[in-house]
Amino acid sequence: MITNWPLVFFTVFTQLGAGLAFFAWWKDHHGTSSSSRSWQCSALSAAIATVSGLAAFGGVSSGAMLLAQICCLIILFLALAALKACSICGLLAWLAGVCAVMAQAFAAVPGEIFTTSGLFPLVLFPLCAVILGATFAQLKQLDEPDDPAVRYGRFYMPLRICLWIMLVITAIAPCVAWDDPFMRKSAIIWMQTQLYWMGVIFSGVVIGLSHMGRVTLLVQAIVAIVSILGLRTAFYADGVHGVIDMSTLYMH
Repeated sequence: MITNWPLVFFTVFTQLGAGLAFFAWWKDHHGTSSSSRSWQCSALSAAIATVSGLAAFGGVSSGAMLLAQICCLIILFLALAALKACSICGLLAWLAGVCAVMAQAFAAVPGEIFTTSGLFPLVLFPLCAVILGATFAQLKQLDEPDDPAVRYGRFYMPLRICLWIMLVITAIAPCVAWDDPFMRKSAIIWMQTQLYWMGVIFSGVVIGLSHMGRVTLLVQAIVAIVSILGLRTAFYADGVHGVIDMSTLYMH
């Protein structure tokens, strides 16, 4: 199947922008370090996602993906406003991010929601948003002094929890003979997909790096986004969640 790269970038950068918006808002209200770079990166990610969404669908989409496109624009403008110390804008930005991520997850459900194939994107996409947001939001700014109390990164705990959950579900998914025909077909394909397993392995690498201290924060962010890009590419190109003509996939 041909990979729709703009769709991959649309979902990944939407989730990066949404995750950064949440952790930037948290830093504004509970942290002592500046969140300006996180807001800037959130706005940039939302802009990339907006352009990618237009390229993926040849303009505006419909249904849940249209909602995701609208929310990306909202994140972009609200992140820029939050950068100017608009407190309520920060809250609204990450709420728009939640809507965008969940809209993309619902759009990726191939059949019924309360099935394995339906719940898989509803769990995976929010996990990716938290992982990307945490890894990039905890990067040290150029003028930020070292904080001895923050040994592993400011958001290492939610990062590790979400990484472990993602590692477990993505490692198990290809290894189970699911009753759900959509999930079973995807599992067979993912088992043979190198990009998928690269994503799984790299998520484990980020867990290991998170135990090595702040010196690995930049590497964590790079490996995390590579991991999620690998998983997302396989998700859309090598699974039923991204199939264009699903009626031909199960013809006997």
